[in-house]
Amino acid sequence: MTNPIISAARGEAALDLAIENIQLVNVFSGEIYPAAIGIYQDKIVHVTRPGETSLAANQVIDGQGKFAIPGLIDTHLHIESSMLTPGAYAEAVLPHGTTTIVTDPHEIGNVLGEEGIAYMIDASKEVDLRILTYLPSCVPSAPKVETAGADFTPEVIERLLQWDGIDGLAEVMNYVGVVQQDERMIKIVEAAKKAGKIAQGHAPTVTGRDLSAYLVAGVDSDHESRTGEEALEKIQAGMYVEIRESSFSLNMSPIAAYIKDKGYLPNVCLCSDDVKANHLVQRGHMNHVVRRAIEEGINPVNAIRFGTLNAAERLQRKDIGAIAPSRIADIVLLDSLEDMVISDVFTAGNHVVTEGKLQFEQPKLAPPKHFFNTVKVDDITEDDFTIDVTDKSLEEANVRVIEYDFAPGIPTNFIETTLPIINGELSLESYQGKKAPLNYIGVFHRHGKNHNKTVGILAGYGIKEGAVATTVAHDSHHLAVLGVNKKDMAIAANRAKELNGGMVAVKDGEIVAELPLPVAGLMSTDTAEELTPKIDAFVNLLQDDIMPGKNPIHRLIAVTLPVIPKAKISDLGLVDVDRQEIVPLFMD
Repeated sequence: MTNPIISAARGEAALDLAIENIQLVNVFSGEIYPAAIGIYQDKIVHVTRPGETSLAANQVIDGQGKFAIPGLIDTHLHIESSMLTPGAYAEAVLPHGTTTIVTDPHEIGNVLGEEGIAYMIDASKEVDLRILTYLPSCVPSAPKVETAGADFTPEVIERLLQWDGIDGLAEVMNYVGVVQQDERMIKIVEAAKKAGKIAQGHAPTVTGRDLSAYLVAGVDSDHESRTGEEALEKIQAGMYVEIRESSFSLNMSPIAAYIKDKGYLPNVCLCSDDVKANHLVQRGHMNHVVRRAIEEGINPVNAIRFGTLNAAERLQRKDIGAIAPSRIADIVLLDSLEDMVISDVFTAGNHVVTEGKLQFEQPKLAPPKHFFNTVKVDDITEDDFTIDVTDKSLEEANVRVIEYDFAPGIPTNFIETTLPIINGELSLESYQGKKAPLNYIGVFHRHGKNHNKTVGILAGYGIKEGAVATTVAHDSHHLAVLGVNKKDMAIAANRAKELNGGMVAVKDGEIVAELPLPVAGLMSTDTAEELTPKIDAFVNLLQDDIMPGKNPIHRLIAVTLPVIPKAKISDLGLVDVDRQEIVPLFMD
């Protein structure tokens, strides 16, 4: 009995496809040379010796001297953060040379639990993009200091790891729980080991003995390094460092400065993490991350290795990540390694992108109807944002304030300030600090589990007028409302509820911009091309009229994320992230 793939490799059976006349980027040897690629069914079965540029096959494509690189691999992202559903996401990234992604659906998991995860798996099945779904490890991300729409206990994790379509354990965000040997987190990591699946990491600022403890626990990757020093220490410790270049966290520059002269590093990968649809359209996807590495001085072949072979090795996948016999035929053609503008893309031997254009519309699975009804809050009034003082005789009070810093690194810390009390209510208007005006923030539980509400104070968030409401509020995704005007805050909150989720900006009592995201309050049903002008218009309005400065959406959606140091707010209160404790607004 003969194996047709072996026969095709030997030349005893006809190749289905040959891509001739290409410049092969060999990620094993680091060389670039003229060659041809032979494909049978979905596999690469033969690559010619250097200088041999033709092959006989049933179909022959002239590579026109273009560079041939393996399909690009994103080792860590959240599809929901693009604001697209999986089919629309695939349409957005395939033309940019991405053929494999690892997605962590913990955004929808925090809203809709197991059925949210099931939908993302089902919606990913028929697309040309290879979508590897890792099971969210932290739902909620920090159970001691927040509540979510679901609770993935160790028992739930152990069961869900057996699901078809679950390829690993997603980022273990509660790094404090791991290194302090919290029983819940240790059991979750052990469940991944028991299932024989990779556990992804999340370890911002974790160094020294705590880094060793995190690695010993069984978590060996990180995408949260923000400085070169931090990344290099993790690389030296044998951790896989996934350099991130997202819509919000631009980590390539500081890390590349530390590693560009060290040659080829086998434990460096690349990821995008959180990239909005407009940036996928305007900047690209993994080709943009590779381009940024090259711009920062990393050798182009090494940058491509980081985004292909290294990623495949990290994922323990010997079938992708290279152009070589036995690998799946994920191949990208481009004219220049430096600019990373993609010409053609093949996934599993199928020519899905030609001259930069996607050839096939991707299937888009409609979400269940109840996914459009996830903002379960009562009507909100101005009084919901009032900060009452118990002792009405007091004239002032010392309070904790979450301060945002635009500088690189960890952007939030607690500061203390003294504010006047007027008619029994804390007054923010008289604050004259360098980051005035202070902003109110209200966080309202929206998953129907309880009626939790927290009101806090922000400095440096930059809302000069009006208010903004959002149901994208990492990672529990409650309804968060930020503003200087309580009337506008109430209007924004109620409109976000009417939209079944999304973002709303209000000024002088009028709704001035909105971005509907009705699927779980996180995603649109639009394509990336349709959604891009809507995101751009919303961001431009914020920056012009409400919230000047860079990354206004990031400032909105990250203040509730209690696994990024150091000061955050949840539906339970103010969060000291490093201690994983709720701390009071009023100081003694």
